[in-house]
Amino acid sequence: MIDKSSPIPVYYQLKNDLISKISEGVWKPGDCIASERELCEIYGVSRMTIRQAIGELVQEGILLRVKGKGTFVCEQTFKQKDMMSFTEIIKQMGKKLRSELVEFEKIETPDDLSDIFSLDELYKITRKRIVDEECVALERVYIPVDYCGYIDEEMLKGSLFKILEDFGYKVDYSQSSIVSVIMNDELKEIFDVDNQVPMLKIISKTYDLNNKMIFLEEAIYRSDKFILEVNISRREGKIR
Repeated sequence: MIDKSSPIPVYYQLKNDLISKISEGVWKPGDCIASERELCEIYGVSRMTIRQAIGELVQEGILLRVKGKGTFVCEQTFKQKDMMSFTEIIKQMGKKLRSELVEFEKIETPDDLSDIFSLDELYKITRKRIVDEECVALERVYIPVDYCGYIDEEMLKGSLFKILEDFGYKVDYSQSSIVSVIMNDELKEIFDVDNQVPMLKIISKTYDLNNKMIFLEEAIYRSDKFILEVNISRREGKIR
């Protein structure tokens, strides 16, 4: 399983083999993997190599060390990095995604959104995002009707980014605020859970290449299933 003559570092080969075992279901979420001593015997490598491979998997959120008990497989989470649609994230992971439309209507721009949208009519779209038959997100999106022309329920089964691109808009960046949410009875019913699970609410204004805001999104995610990675950089005096 480990080729010590390969130019690929031994710890990296080991790391990939551990990931493969998790993907194949040899170790499932919540399972304790083999001990460091057992892994040394199985792979014929040093304990230092084992610790380096496991250490990286812990940093990546794939494994969790519990002192005095062992190393466990974490529940899989969906990571959003840079400007990716939820559809793109799930597709990259090889998971099955479907969208359940909860609400879809044209509305007059509410007073509390009039400072954001100057146009009279908005599409109000609320969808449950279901991954492998488990609801992990509830998204509510507002898009000016004039920006899109015609949208129907069939189109909303896919990516909103793709819909906007088909209408000539190229998504460039978003400005987001993030807050925690306490799960109430309504959210328990929406997400089909009996117990309290951690929730994350992200309110985002999304812009195109011309700095035009093309939609507003209020999304609630199960934060035990979803991780938002925020990259902050300073370029030419600007922080985005």
